[in-house]
Amino acid sequence: MKHRILVVDDERTVCELLAEALGDAGYTVRSARSVAAAWDVLAEEDFHLVVLDIMMPVESGFELLRRMRREGKKGLSVILLTGVAAEEDKLLAFELGADDYVVKPFSLPEFVARVKAVLRRAESSIPDVVEFGSCRIDRSARQVYRNGEEVKLRLKEYQILTALAESPGVAISRQDLFRSIWGDDSPSGEKTVDVTIHTLREKIEDDASLPRFIQTVRGFGYRFDIASSSAHAGQEQHPSA
Repeated sequence: MKHRILVVDDERTVCELLAEALGDAGYTVRSARSVAAAWDVLAEEDFHLVVLDIMMPVESGFELLRRMRREGKKGLSVILLTGVAAEEDKLLAFELGADDYVVKPFSLPEFVARVKAVLRRAESSIPDVVEFGSCRIDRSARQVYRNGEEVKLRLKEYQILTALAESPGVAISRQDLFRSIWGDDSPSGEKTVDVTIHTLREKIEDDASLPRFIQTVRGFGYRFDIASSSAHAGQEQHPSA
């Protein structure tokens, strides 16, 4: 079954552009141009994801998100859109349970990559707490521990780790990781993914030169192997990316 996505934005052009891009990517898309209209649609139809603009007339996207979390839509994935990159708005978004936060303007390929990442996480069977080796990821607290002590990860390190850990055994390309975490408008290039993987391995692997968990897929990207063994790790071709 195709994933169903509801796009909520008061700007018709935005709704049309996102509907076209998501439709081309294989998704079924409905649109609503107000919070009230969106709630009516949500009451009648089931969706896998809501793409929700924050700044709208009458009621904001935050109000709809609060209502969704309060009235039986807790498991529905949400990506918030905003024209203002305010730190307090981003913190509120994640406190209310948003899965991602995208600042306008953005490229359509980047946006589609973020949608894929959110839906991939939603379908993952990975629980809130993921344990591997001497490490533990507490996704609800957004913290990582090693040997019982918190590991201080930079935001991008944490995002890459969870993106990989939420899809164990799945090879994810450098391009998809870069688009979903940095975005196409970032001045950094895809090599930034390799550098971040290297520093992440230094923090969570027993031996970063022979990584057990974050494995390189030559010429493509990376794969997380939660059940890997030390013997298997020795087969890693390019440990430092």
